[in-house]
Amino acid sequence: MKCPVCEEGNLVKKAVPYSVYGFELGKFPAKVCNKCNEQWFDEFTAKKIEDIEKRKGLFGLTKQSKISYSGNSLIVRIPNEIAKFMRLKKEASVSIHPEGKNKITIEL
Repeated sequence: MKCPVCEEGNLVKKAVPYSVYGFELGKFPAKVCNKCNEQWFDEFTAKKIEDIEKRKGLFGLTKQSKISYSGNSLIVRIPNEIAKFMRLKKEASVSIHPEGKNKITIEL
């Protein structure tokens, strides 16, 4: 079967690693393009992955926030669900750095 994305490669069955937010969830069966590496999971596998994400508290952790001011500094509010998941506490020390033009990384 031809890849619907690149239209050049063929889809082959493989067990592929799957991770969310840097947390490895395991290896799962997928159809993978041998040219562009695009991956497709069947409905059963996608449901299994979603169940694991929910069990680990990872499902739905992407949240929107806004940049605000506090004195002369810009601040980003961390949504409560993420703060709880990461066990963040007030006054915790973090390291902040840019990663390319459109990404900021915050590390504990």
